[in-house]
Amino acid sequence: MRAAALRLALWNALALLLVLAAADAAFYVIAVGSQRDQLAELAGTPIGDAAIRSFARTLVIAMALANLPILALAAAAAYALSLMAVAPLAASLERQRRFAAQASHELRTPITVIAAEAETALRSGDQVEARAALAAIVEEALRMGRLAGDLLTLARPAGESAVTLEPVDLQEVAAATVRRFAEAARAGGVSLARDGGEQFAPVLGDRERLLALAGNLVANALRATPAGGEICIGVRAEGGQVLLEVRDTGRGIAREHLGEIFEPFVRIDAVDGQGGAGLGLAICRWIAAAHRGTLAAESETGAGATFTLRLPLHTS
Repeated sequence: MRAAALRLALWNALALLLVLAAADAAFYVIAVGSQRDQLAELAGTPIGDAAIRSFARTLVIAMALANLPILALAAAAAYALSLMAVAPLAASLERQRRFAAQASHELRTPITVIAAEAETALRSGDQVEARAALAAIVEEALRMGRLAGDLLTLARPAGESAVTLEPVDLQEVAAATVRRFAEAARAGGVSLARDGGEQFAPVLGDRERLLALAGNLVANALRATPAGGEICIGVRAEGGQVLLEVRDTGRGIAREHLGEIFEPFVRIDAVDGQGGAGLGLAICRWIAAAHRGTLAAESETGAGATFTLRLPLHTS
């Protein structure tokens, strides 16, 4: 990054040097022209010619001394501005590099399993063992398919064109999510309930994407909440926005992790559990951004967590 900024600063300094050289040349011509009569009187004698050379030399040195501080300050300013300009690009390239490396790592595991199981199926003379190996291959292939789909989602810009926008009632999304996870909550001894009544809460959105977002948040809450705990999903209108909140009484998330839980491939036990690729919350934030909304988290270790989706209220 510093090398790129230095190159930009040097190019800027060179451009400024050319501008100053052109300005100095124009100033030199004007200055000499203003003294033409006096210089003409001195020309032709040794003393006069020496005086003319001295005048020209003094003029050039004065212009150079005046330009040096300008050039130095401009170069320093150009370097600082170049650092500021290059920093976001460098950070973006680093995120892309890390994303590609992590994606490759995630894909390598199922590929290795598929290769091993295929070899087992080919070599095995036992039909039962061969069928078990093929079943494992299908399972890993499906996992790769889901991972590839998630990666393609995150690779797309989160603009409105990425989702189908139509009127959706977030209350209905919350109710459907509670019904979907009711059995899993009962099996885990966790209370799962809605909060916010039945008041209509319309937004412009993609119902399936919003269901995926709410479902991911509730699934994470179920993994983080022990038996006897509570999970509440609520919807309310506030200041021209509709808020969907998922609150749990689970083990919470350390404050130092709140800034990174929405990054791809970040695994935190309280958020993603074991075995996930760490893409769930990254996709949730992508869905929120595609709906011109935001997704934020509040939590402390041992104090549960609250995830809040904010979307513009649809009034027409």
